[in-house]
Amino acid sequence: MNKQLTSTFSGSPRSEAGADALFGEGAIAKFQRLSNRAMIYMLALTMVTVVGFPLFWMVISSFKLPNEMYLFPPNFLPAEWTLQNYSDLFTQTSFGLYFLNSLIVSVGATSLSLVIGGLGAYSISRFRFFGIAGFSRITMLYYMLPEVLIVIPLYIYVVELGMADTLFALIIGNTAFTLPLTLWYMKSYFNAIPASLEESAMIDGCTRLQAFRKITLPLALPGLIATGMFSFNHAWNEFLFALVFTSSESNKVLSLGLATWIGQDNIYSWGMLMASAVLVAIPVMLFYLLVQRKLVTGLADGGAKG
Repeated sequence: MNKQLTSTFSGSPRSEAGADALFGEGAIAKFQRLSNRAMIYMLALTMVTVVGFPLFWMVISSFKLPNEMYLFPPNFLPAEWTLQNYSDLFTQTSFGLYFLNSLIVSVGATSLSLVIGGLGAYSISRFRFFGIAGFSRITMLYYMLPEVLIVIPLYIYVVELGMADTLFALIIGNTAFTLPLTLWYMKSYFNAIPASLEESAMIDGCTRLQAFRKITLPLALPGLIATGMFSFNHAWNEFLFALVFTSSESNKVLSLGLATWIGQDNIYSWGMLMASAVLVAIPVMLFYLLVQRKLVTGLADGGAKG
């Protein structure tokens, strides 16, 4: 009896046959698949917890009373849920004005970057003329430069054109920084779309612009959405251009306005900072959620039409 059990659970082929007899054929392979899947889920849950816990703590802290922010050990959940931090944020600061300015700058820079970058990328992809290859390389080289190296030359142009301390200067600055990457992103999308589709449309009576609008642009929609997300996120969080190009309180954006709060005794509050961080993150999250479905739909439609 002991010899039979030993041979059943040993590593020999005879033992595998015994295990299959005890647990059923294929049960061991099924158990291994379930174990691997459980390990993957546990690893994913751990990564999500590590990444998401700071965001969770930020949201929870925004609903705490000011005296709870300095407790040690801290309360995991608020002892008393309150909206005081959000109320103080709009009554004691110019957060609403900063939010509106950031929204104007982000939407303006994103729209301008997509229009100029999309048309420029289409021209680079479809037309061949002298200097086009060198121009495309120079634009990418410009993007590789850090903002701190280009902010002073841009500021000189801003001052000379009379746009200093205006939101339009921030729109131009953010567009100038994101435009090279927009050109390269969109150029790769346009290169992947066969030019024969446009030629067929023009044979059927469409002009070049109509073929671009009806054929090429819908197929390039995933690229437009991806570059739009990048441009909006950069303009929404940009700080250096806002610091150099603007000086008045009425033209401050969120990144600059929140930075000026630190160290000011009259409005400095961890609860207000957490509340402002939550409100700052909401537009980016909403923008991503709104365009995510269109991004996936555009990829599927592009694959079907191609």
